[in-house]
Amino acid sequence: MFSYKGTVIIKYEMKALTGLRVGGSKENFEIGGTDNPVIKTLGMIENYDGRGNNLPEGAPYIPGSSLKGKIRSLVEWAKGRVDYMIERAKKEAEKIEDEKKRRSKEVEEAGRSCVCGRCEVCKVFGTGDAKTIESLKLSELPGPPRLRVFDAYPTWESIQKLQETLGENIFTEIKTENAINRLTSRANPRKVERVPAGVVFFGEMAFHLFTKEDPDLLKVVFEGMRLLEDDYLGGYGSRGSGKVRFENIEVILRPKAYYFGDGLEERLTQKTTVQDILADYGNIKQKLSGLFNA
Repeated sequence: MFSYKGTVIIKYEMKALTGLRVGGSKENFEIGGTDNPVIKTLGMIENYDGRGNNLPEGAPYIPGSSLKGKIRSLVEWAKGRVDYMIERAKKEAEKIEDEKKRRSKEVEEAGRSCVCGRCEVCKVFGTGDAKTIESLKLSELPGPPRLRVFDAYPTWESIQKLQETLGENIFTEIKTENAINRLTSRANPRKVERVPAGVVFFGEMAFHLFTKEDPDLLKVVFEGMRLLEDDYLGGYGSRGSGKVRFENIEVILRPKAYYFGDGLEERLTQKTTVQDILADYGNIKQKLSGLFNA
């Protein structure tokens, strides 16, 4: 059923085309401070980019969980898994007699991530529903989640540019928004912290290969990245924040032998855009499928 063959490493850069806001926690009260801070590093990270540079404390970053969760959500909409969960929720709610509780349960269940355990989304991103796993036959088990998404950090060039523009140890902008009552014209201003447009982040994803279908499943990751480019990452997307673009994408195969010192990694492709990766995906799939045909 499952036989580990290797790992595909996806290295990428991601440019913020508009201000980017991935929320963090507000631990200290500051007079005149923002109520909506972005998530930042709590300490310096030495040699964070492998080039000898140290990421300063307080630098913004993108949690892997935020990126993975957003991509999964978009893929579920595109692949029809939301429809599946809605129908599943209706069936589950039928068992509840109390109408109020039934409606509440239906909405709660319908909004969850797919838990079927059989679809490509569950296999790529994982399913944490224990009841689903227990109900499946051994031959139906999805196996371990294929995709791992790591935190993405701003490039050293972006860090330098931010400090030159904003000042030492300043990495974000404060955007003031205002809600105005249509009848009284009373203003309700609010401050939002964002990473300025133009900042470039770099990150990695790892996709483990276990079954013959995994070369096809890997394509789902790139499809999700493409979907994200026409949506938004983080908060306030409907008001202009969070538009991003993936650039300089490198796809590397590290076969199982690589991890035991008996093999070398192989660069499968390097493209400027996600669309270029998808256009060339037939060649990537052919190379990965060869691992299972050997």
